[in-house]
Amino acid sequence: MTVISRWLRCSSLVALVFAVAWQQPSSAARFENLYTVTVTTDPAAPDEVRAAMQAAMARVLVRVTGSRSAPLEPRLQPLIEAAADYRSSSGFVRPGEYQVGFVTSRVEQVLTQQGMPVWGPERPLTVLWVVVDDGAGGRALLGASGAADQYGAPAPESMAELIDGVREELTVAADERGLPIAWPLLDLQDLSAVTLLDVTGGFDERIVAASARYGADAVLIGSVRPGLFGNEVNWLFVYGLERQRLPMAGIRDGLDLAGDRYAADLSTIGGASVTSLTVRDVLTPADYGRVVSYLERQSVLERVDVESYDEGTLRLRVAARGDARVLERVLALGGVLRPAAVGSLGSLEFEVVDAGTSP
Repeated sequence: MTVISRWLRCSSLVALVFAVAWQQPSSAARFENLYTVTVTTDPAAPDEVRAAMQAAMARVLVRVTGSRSAPLEPRLQPLIEAAADYRSSSGFVRPGEYQVGFVTSRVEQVLTQQGMPVWGPERPLTVLWVVVDDGAGGRALLGASGAADQYGAPAPESMAELIDGVREELTVAADERGLPIAWPLLDLQDLSAVTLLDVTGGFDERIVAASARYGADAVLIGSVRPGLFGNEVNWLFVYGLERQRLPMAGIRDGLDLAGDRYAADLSTIGGASVTSLTVRDVLTPADYGRVVSYLERQSVLERVDVESYDEGTLRLRVAARGDARVLERVLALGGVLRPAAVGSLGSLEFEVVDAGTSP
């Protein structure tokens, strides 16, 4: 938790800020319980429980560093071996399922000391548009509460097992990488905007436009079909202006591609550095409250000092992990701040996003 260490000497404005800030939650996607994982083990075998705790730490390291190879990193082997020393909680949540929570600050301290990247819980929201083809003429689009065939009707019973398997594999992959995901509602608005042909043909412009209602930072478009060695997917990853195709891939490969890309942009290495922030268009106490409340929630920020406020321009000095470019990308995720200009060395400029247009 960061601390707003100094407030403006404008008592009336500050009083209003406290009155409105609690009404303005951040819209940034967060992966809650980033340092808590559940693994499978035998409750009657103490050695198995110890191994499960180490497996849980390995899972956490993948999430927090953003690297799939983190558990193999020699510098992190002592952390995995001593996993029990870093736990905050542990126990069976149901038979055979052991849940372990780790102390965030202690794990991050080791990662920082070892020069490893650290990626906080503020993460891009990825909307998944996935069509499943059973190879026998049946096709269905996966949604938040089920699936629909090309006519918008429920998917036939024969595809239920295939659909459930694909959804489960994607859900598990998202959990393992620590990625917030959303499925389309497949209501009238979605089904009138996007067809199965749009998804299978990779017509990303229509799909990206339809994803705006979900506050998406990125869109992952997949077409699943039977292959020689199981199901194969043609993935298209849309992230800002980037378009990256991944043909003939596995079901989880699209989310792994997204996770690797996000981590490259948003993870930080090393201790905190000082950056100046200028936020423009802070025109009302509600704007001020949104900005301050939003910054207070950002795990990448270790300290925030409000330096001045004058005619709609808020100036702050912050201590943040990573360099200014990473900080800019992280702060732009939440739909509260928008990069306004390239600042001078060690400074960033933003403008406030209209609350009525933010996700």
